[in-house]
Amino acid sequence: MKIILVLGACVALCFAAPGGSKRDVEEYVRYQPKLDGRIVGGVLANISDLPYQVALLKRGVLYCGGSIIAARTILTAAHCVAFSYITVISQLSIRAGSNRNDTGGSVIQANGRVIHSQYNDCPNCTPVYDIAAVFLKADAVGAGGVASIIPLASTVPAVGTLGVVSGWGYIRQGGPGSFMLRRVDVPIMLRADCSSAYNRAFDSTTVCAGYVLGRKDACQGDSGGPFVIDGELVGIVSWGIGCARAGYPGVYTSVPGLRTWITNNVGV
Repeated sequence: MKIILVLGACVALCFAAPGGSKRDVEEYVRYQPKLDGRIVGGVLANISDLPYQVALLKRGVLYCGGSIIAARTILTAAHCVAFSYITVISQLSIRAGSNRNDTGGSVIQANGRVIHSQYNDCPNCTPVYDIAAVFLKADAVGAGGVASIIPLASTVPAVGTLGVVSGWGYIRQGGPGSFMLRRVDVPIMLRADCSSAYNRAFDSTTVCAGYVLGRKDACQGDSGGPFVIDGELVGIVSWGIGCARAGYPGVYTSVPGLRTWITNNVGV
């Protein structure tokens, strides 16, 4: 469910014109969530190497990812658990400790959530402060014999540093999906280059990562999942224009940039 940003000037035209093609609609819908998929340009991963990774399930079906940051707390993207999509908390559970999103490990029911107060829950809005915590009814740690907590980064590493993004998202824009966990390595980009690519300002609450030529990225279904460097959670999969497109890096919510919010709301 990585949010797909596409040039907003075409939004009204594409939906107003009954003759528009399916590709037209897909290309110009702004920030429209997609609810399944897997990593683009990556490889199969083993949950024992990424034991903090969890699948977020709505009524038992994968739609986002998340990270275990305390025994009963998952950090994810705000758009994954916004009230417009998860209307009641009983719809939400997580699967921890499994390579697959449909079986294995442990499924644990959520019993609460907290969303950043400055996140704007609307489908056509820029997803700033895209961070939330989900609280569980039971411990996620130890699920599948491997699930464990990931430490939170206090600083963003240098530009060019490779980080690991993981999840069950699309292998390319538009699909198909996979039940197996995947991972891809992408480097941190200069904030100014990211601002130039998207023609908007980015501050310390975001981190951009990717390649100039694209080809490797998170995609729909990976939203809320981890961006990890040296064993620490640096970012949360948030949004981008398409998936793995040349010139459009992935945009991640910065864990170091919102560390105070996490401490104040989660106690970690």
